[in-house]
Amino acid sequence: MKGHQYIWRLITVLRKFCLIIFLLCAGTAVVAQKGMLTGNLLDDKKKGLEGATVILQSLNDSTNKKNTTSTKTGEFSFQQVDSGYFRLKISYVGMQELVIDSIHFREERADFNLSDITLKPRNSETLGEVIVYAEKPLIQSKDGNITFNAAESSLSAGSTAGELLTNVPLVTKDPNGKITVRGKEPKILIDDKPVELNMQQLQDLLESMPGSSIEKIEVMTNPPPQYANEQGGVINIVTKKGKVGRSGRLNISGGTRGEAAISGNFSYRKQGLSISINAGLGYSQVRGEGYSSRNNIYLDSSNYFKTTSDYKNKNLRPNFRFNLDYDISKIQSINFVLQYNQNDFSNLNHTTYTNVNRFDSIWKLSTRSVASEGNSYNPGMNFSYTLKGKTPGEQLRIIQSANFSLSNTDRDFFQQYYNPDHTPNGSDSTQQQLTDNESNSFSTRINYEKPLANKKTYFSFGTYFTRNNSHVLVDASYLRKSDGVMVPSTNLSNHFRFHQNVLNYRASVKQIIQENFSITAGGSAEQTAVSFELYRDQKRANNKYWTFLPFANINRNWKEIINLTIAYRRSIRRPGINELNPAIDYGDPYNIRFGNTELQASTAHNFDLVLGRTKPLYYINFGLGYNIVEDVFSQVRTLLPDGKTQVTWENISGRHEYELSTWGGMTVSKKWKANLSASYNYNVYSQFDKTINHYRNGGSLTSNFNTTWSPKDTRNITASFTFNRIASPQGFARWSWSMNLGVQQKFFNKKLTITK
Repeated sequence: MKGHQYIWRLITVLRKFCLIIFLLCAGTAVVAQKGMLTGNLLDDKKKGLEGATVILQSLNDSTNKKNTTSTKTGEFSFQQVDSGYFRLKISYVGMQELVIDSIHFREERADFNLSDITLKPRNSETLGEVIVYAEKPLIQSKDGNITFNAAESSLSAGSTAGELLTNVPLVTKDPNGKITVRGKEPKILIDDKPVELNMQQLQDLLESMPGSSIEKIEVMTNPPPQYANEQGGVINIVTKKGKVGRSGRLNISGGTRGEAAISGNFSYRKQGLSISINAGLGYSQVRGEGYSSRNNIYLDSSNYFKTTSDYKNKNLRPNFRFNLDYDISKIQSINFVLQYNQNDFSNLNHTTYTNVNRFDSIWKLSTRSVASEGNSYNPGMNFSYTLKGKTPGEQLRIIQSANFSLSNTDRDFFQQYYNPDHTPNGSDSTQQQLTDNESNSFSTRINYEKPLANKKTYFSFGTYFTRNNSHVLVDASYLRKSDGVMVPSTNLSNHFRFHQNVLNYRASVKQIIQENFSITAGGSAEQTAVSFELYRDQKRANNKYWTFLPFANINRNWKEIINLTIAYRRSIRRPGINELNPAIDYGDPYNIRFGNTELQASTAHNFDLVLGRTKPLYYINFGLGYNIVEDVFSQVRTLLPDGKTQVTWENISGRHEYELSTWGGMTVSKKWKANLSASYNYNVYSQFDKTINHYRNGGSLTSNFNTTWSPKDTRNITASFTFNRIASPQGFARWSWSMNLGVQQKFFNKKLTITK
């Protein structure tokens, strides 16, 4: 812990240093800044073009013109550009001339990075190309899909990937910290490649991945065929690739809630080779408190149970990511990713349990302290090979990945019992629980896309195989007060192995009926095999099943009027190790939690309709959904005779879901833009569940408001507010809300950026 404290003190000093610099520079910031424009010129082989002629000319004053030539790596830049509309002309021997028109330099936007610009070879039939420049907004919406341009947000510099995701419309976290889209779990991709991790590994990865390394986040509510059966759609996190040549960046961030981070990035690009390295260290220290009140009703009496708690959680997260892209030829390319993240944590939770009678008098009183320390180590690698066919759009892609995880947690429990007057009654309990978890996953995915010569029919085929393994060892013991020796507790200990294999075959066809009108249909057959080896109980639990998952969608676009998407898919939700894990969690003595190895997978028939309209100044979408969910598995609470509550997972008979969602945005002015999203999901349970399990129909609400204000070219302010209400079938709900505010200021001709 001394090392952690030293790092925390170091990061605290860095946070204070950034604040001082920010305040000093804010008082001396220049009121009016000149503009700046940069870019990189490449040929069709992604090689930098040296010596190209680049001219930046004002559209209002022909004498206001700047000239430059590109460097060896193809880079060019213009400084001290006046306000107004400009035209960029690029010419190079043997290449088509390129004109980028209507670049608007102004007070709130005078810094433009055009990134990679590819020039096409010249022939006798080609003329120069003219492009009207369109600025990239923070959030874009098209065909029901959402793109959050994280690089345009001032929040990205001081946030993790997990925090940025909650600022994206329709995305939120459930009470267990799981990422959801419209209340359902999506498939997570990084740079178009699936992340095959369990929930805890995924949370560690997202919380350690710096937001400054992310270019954009795509939310696909209408995903491509290879992910068409994902119930929550797809979230694709696209990382920054860097510019041609060598470049680097150092980020230091801190927050008022106790978080701080330092990260660095280095990238190198030349012709068909691109290398990017990200490394960093994040620290968080969170304090909180909670309160709950419950009434246990018996045949002859009632028990009022009140609980108050406070906690302090510390996390230290080192992270590393190496990404390599290489074009073997015009039709072949490879990608290799090596990543590592780690989480060292120390948590302390103190809870007071109070039982009162109907006269509000205390008759039972106790306190419980739980101290947890541990760490997790998560290395992983990913390799992909892409082969393009002779026909445009034909492509074969093979993706292989391997992930490993090693974690251990030491938890110490101390419970003290009191008399109603808060004096100790002489009874207490000390327990310890040591958990070691080794897990790994391996997956292979093959996708093949084939368009026909008519350019209206597209076939898609694919298969994937995934294997997940976990080895969990739980050693529990209690303190024997007679001699002070820790004695093993067999009932609270556990030892098991978990295996899950998923094999999938897929095929689909897309037919373009006419311009802006297409129909896609297909299906997949999927086999799931689950195995538990329970060493303590000397038994095995196995389950294997096939599932057929059809899908179809209709996309119609009336240009400048409305977009329409009608979709059907059958999706599957498999119970994971957290739901199946039979190890009992005694962290809360009054709420005993464990999994259920007999759980069956839940399937659903999903029907969705999305209407959307996108205009230059606004976009708006409305979504309606109806889902028939079968074999639902959900947490069920049962009151035991001794007054404790048993919490486990069980399959219920099913439910019907009615969904209503909307997301939209508006450009209020050139300086102010706002985005809003909300979704409501209402669940209707069967008569069996209402009668036997006492379930209640109810709804969950998620919402997000995001706004950006750019009063000056050198200053950007972003604010985000989320509010969620997650309902339970047993009649209670969890509420949560959060707010983030980011202020970004640029100094020294925009070479220094400070974000708070």
